[in-house]
Amino acid sequence: MTAVSRTLASVLASVLVSLPFFTAASLAAQEERGTVKADSLPVYSEMSSDNDPVTTLPHGTSVRITLSITNGGGSWCSVSSIDTSEKLGYVRCDGLDRQNAPSTAASGGGVLSPSPTLSHPPSREQKAWAIAASAILGTHNHEPLTTLASGGNAQGTRKMIRDWWGISSRDDLLAALSWIEQGGHRSLFTALGEGTAKASPEQLKEGLAHLDAEKANSVRVAHRYYEKFSTQSIIGWDFARYINLCRWGITAGYLSEDEAWPRVMYAASVLQQTFSSWRDFSENYLVGREFWSLRQTNIDGAAMHSISQRLLNDPSSPWNRLPWSLPLN
Repeated sequence: MTAVSRTLASVLASVLVSLPFFTAASLAAQEERGTVKADSLPVYSEMSSDNDPVTTLPHGTSVRITLSITNGGGSWCSVSSIDTSEKLGYVRCDGLDRQNAPSTAASGGGVLSPSPTLSHPPSREQKAWAIAASAILGTHNHEPLTTLASGGNAQGTRKMIRDWWGISSRDDLLAALSWIEQGGHRSLFTALGEGTAKASPEQLKEGLAHLDAEKANSVRVAHRYYEKFSTQSIIGWDFARYINLCRWGITAGYLSEDEAWPRVMYAASVLQQTFSSWRDFSENYLVGREFWSLRQTNIDGAAMHSISQRLLNDPSSPWNRLPWSLPLN
């Protein structure tokens, strides 16, 4: 088996245990870090030491661990720079002292995890822009786009986010928000994209044959779009949902508007800095949704695409009334 085949098999094996619905209950909002234990630690481009290392990390170097997989060749960790988040490559996990850095949202205290503060209250147009970033799902759910709260009643909204996100409390909501901040679905999208980037059609077909339809779909979507989106990953999907969650949190009574606005404006700024237009953003969002669920794509993916096109083409839609480049800071 070639190094590429081993990498593909390892990544796809990790999907078998990593790709159920992501809920606050099943995913603690934590960032895992590691520190190099030995005098030096070689970094490889793949989960194999057959080739020469691409670099070496000196003793005491701290890294962010984005993925860890155990295969026939041992345990490998995908690591990135703490300072720049740049992907460094793969190292042997046993060469690291591993530590978790729990967010405040996961600690059970119900305190908002660190997020940017607002230097001044956002203007009416800035608020409208941020809410408009949640418009695809908001329109599908018949939610108003004129208020931060999502509308409806608290009981119905609580049931909805419990059913779809596993959120039953303020702490659960904060954990879900922190999970998105710290990687969300884009972490797995990137890991799958990286792991399958060099796979031939035959290797990909062989690996997918062992997965169920949902997991195979996510691998295909990541493989298809990883190179195109590059560092964008599926930020559009993750941070649009982040705004949706804040809106639902207000309606459910888990967040106040004063708590939600700094987070919503932060997410809106991430989106604006990542994409160049409402069209680019919406394409990324829809690809992220397809990656998330084949079943839901089959049920209402066409409706979501139709909503996106309506928002792009209707002169009265918020996407046409509010320019993408509207200053948010």
